[in-house]
Amino acid sequence: MPLVAAVRSNTGTHMARAGIGKTPMEAQLAAAADLPEDIHAEILARLPAKSVLRFRSVCKAWRRITTDPRFLAAHARLRPAEVVLYMYLDSALRENRPPGYAINISGEQAGHQRLVRYPEDVTDPPGPWSAIMPQHCLLLASCDGVLLFATKDAGSYLLCNPVTRQWTALPKLNAGGGAVVSEYAFYFHEASGEHRLLCGHRSPAAGVGRQTAWWVLSTGAAGPRRLVDTHGAAGLGVRGLREDQATPVALHGRLHWPPRPDALRREVVAFDAAAETFHAMAGPRVAAAAGALIVKLFAMDGLLVAADFGEAKHVDLWFLADYGAADRRWECRHRVAMLPWVSGWNPFWLSTRDLKAAAGDDRGNVMLANQHGFCVYSVRTKTLRRVSCVPKRSNNLLVSRHVFRESLVQHPGFRQARSSADLPLIHFWR
Repeated sequence: MPLVAAVRSNTGTHMARAGIGKTPMEAQLAAAADLPEDIHAEILARLPAKSVLRFRSVCKAWRRITTDPRFLAAHARLRPAEVVLYMYLDSALRENRPPGYAINISGEQAGHQRLVRYPEDVTDPPGPWSAIMPQHCLLLASCDGVLLFATKDAGSYLLCNPVTRQWTALPKLNAGGGAVVSEYAFYFHEASGEHRLLCGHRSPAAGVGRQTAWWVLSTGAAGPRRLVDTHGAAGLGVRGLREDQATPVALHGRLHWPPRPDALRREVVAFDAAAETFHAMAGPRVAAAAGALIVKLFAMDGLLVAADFGEAKHVDLWFLADYGAADRRWECRHRVAMLPWVSGWNPFWLSTRDLKAAAGDDRGNVMLANQHGFCVYSVRTKTLRRVSCVPKRSNNLLVSRHVFRESLVQHPGFRQARSSADLPLIHFWR
């Protein structure tokens, strides 16, 4: 039974709203009854989702504030990133697969907080990957507080928000004829308010690297929608969510993939979510480790950032300063001298699957990680620290590529899971 959890670093465990164990922020809020309502809203928006849900029962005014869609959107924007960890509950028995945790990277101390738990249900003969790959549910991506799971039934996907305990299923994509379906991007489409999954559909006759069709699966849609003209040649440069763990980055209405490790040209591939077309962008002048590019992308303060892991002793952070300009320029603004995460760490021994980079919050924190731990670099103070209390082989914890942000936003078409019977594949902890 896998479990996805969250590791939080700047908030403690919140106790009951009255009496012993209040956090300083909760105590201040309780004493602020005479403040204007907009000040109440501003304070409440900075609380963890668990505290906001609890404070709804304090009074009608706070319930009105904390259920307003504008408040929910503001609260989601202010939540810090949490790095999702896997915990293998029983690595000897394959029916027990990881717990998920999220780590808030802003604070000095990190603590695990469980997100969801899901079953593995292995029925196939044991193979080299059977001990680590869940057969019943596979976490593919995270977007704005919603987790995307692929089920054992090919072409079927579940979405769930572990904070609100809401879930829905995407329209099923029936490949047919032995065709292979790959998932490429999970994103929120602003104009429609839909969560969407971009898939590629390749027939056996197409050959390796040849895509025959692109499809979009949307929440609320009756069925999959085929894209008519994607300028798909550029799209051939992207890798699927299962293939390389290269999660695309959403920014300015586009999804962005880093240069492929084997790419001769250092190009970033972008997918315009409105026009639904691919195009190539010039990438940064990154180094190559043993002939392969090791680059991760993330968004920070409205800028596209590339983390270059190509050197053994440092990581370069490249910023695309003028995204909208015809002649885009990448600037190397930070060189991070790396601390070893594990004994004998060397990027030349790692694949892009092992490395992660993400912006943590609005205070300039950047997470740089591999499967066994991570460090946090501050672009404001130019300091680096290692986050403790994270994965060790002794505790069966691994860092995933997923970054989770709490969200209380209610999405149309999602159903409320009132008990485990409503959604038997997922057990919520939050």
